[in-house]
Amino acid sequence: MRKTILTAVTILIVNLTFGQWTESFYVDEFGEPTTESYKYIISEDGTFSNSATQNSKLKCQFVLGPESLTIKVFEYGSSLATSTEGTFETVKIKTPSGVVGVVKRVFFTKSGSLYFSKKVFEQVEEILQEKGEYMMIFKKSSSYSESSYKINFTI
Repeated sequence: MRKTILTAVTILIVNLTFGQWTESFYVDEFGEPTTESYKYIISEDGTFSNSATQNSKLKCQFVLGPESLTIKVFEYGSSLATSTEGTFETVKIKTPSGVVGVVKRVFFTKSGSLYFSKKVFEQVEEILQEKGEYMMIFKKSSSYSESSYKINFTI
C-alpha cells in the first residue's frame, strides 16, 4: 500500500513539474511496446567543448523514470558521449529566475548518460519547479581528457 501511495505521489509531482514531456512505452525483446511507460524531452540547443573541438553541437534526451532521471548526451548531435570509465560529476542548473542549483555526485556512465539516482533526483525536482527556460552545465572528466557541456531546455 505504501509503495502504491509513493508511486501516485511521484506521478503527481512528475506531471506538475514536467507537464510537457512526451510519453512513450518501453519495448520487449520483440520490439513491441509494453504497458510500462516513461516520459522524455529532447533538447538540441546545446554545445560541448574538449581538446578536439570547441562549441560543437550537443543534443540531450532527458528520460524520466519513476524515481530517476537519465540524460543521454549526444556529441555532434548524434554520437553518445561514451568513455572508458564512469565518473561522478557536478551539475549546475540555472533556473528561469536566475537561481543556480548545484547537484553533486551525478554519475556519468561509460555509455554516455548522466544518471540521477533517486536521492540525487530529489534535488533536481526541487530545482525544476518553475516553468520556463533552464540552462544546465556539466563536465565529463577522465584520466585522459575533459569535456564541458552546456544545454538549454524548457519546462
